[in-house]
Amino acid sequence: MAVRPERCLVLNGAGAGRGRSNLVALLERGVVVEEQVLAGRGASERFAPAVQAMLARSGWERPPEMVVAVVGPGSFTGLRASLSLAAGLVRGWKCQGVGVRLGDALRVTMQRDDATILCLARRGRVFVDPPGGTAHALPVSDIRPGCWSVVAGDAVHGDDALPELTGQRGEALLGSETVRLPHASPTAAGIFVAACQASGHGSVMAHALEPLYVDPPEAKPPAGGLRPAPQ
Repeated sequence: MAVRPERCLVLNGAGAGRGRSNLVALLERGVVVEEQVLAGRGASERFAPAVQAMLARSGWERPPEMVVAVVGPGSFTGLRASLSLAAGLVRGWKCQGVGVRLGDALRVTMQRDDATILCLARRGRVFVDPPGGTAHALPVSDIRPGCWSVVAGDAVHGDDALPELTGQRGEALLGSETVRLPHASPTAAGIFVAACQASGHGSVMAHALEPLYVDPPEAKPPAGGLRPAPQ
């Protein structure tokens, strides 16, 4: 049985493009009462002020019962910022925190359990979040016709969609039988419903409020080792 809190804060910082794919929202009884949609680049700087302003306007006399955040795959900085904020609020408010995968949230938004989500990544690749599978990165050059029957996400739809995956080029690369759905990112309500399903042990898996990193970290320890701690 899905758990549906009366009041919930939703955060999505996974979007890596220039489009308005990230969001901060307050929901009451499953209905969005406050929402700010943010462009992917630079969104992390506005998460905390957006939450503060929304709570001030909402008139809520007590904190929400649940904080929900998208854990990835997606923007390295956006995920770190949004999930750090979510974890801190959960600890301060002593409320429930639930993380959901971007793909699960978008599939719930679209009500399409069969869709594979293709998200923007760097260096000529996409993040692939398949239903029931493991999220991973894939070079666009490795995509072959018939890889997936149904796709959605900001790599195939929206202002930031990759030219290789849109129009006739996309049809040729993905295959003429592949259905490309016109959805780039999940809605606040979709993220909320996915979290309710996850917290109620439904078809969506719950995650800790920690980034789902597909790529290994680019930063490496110095060859000579770390400097000793200051005395």
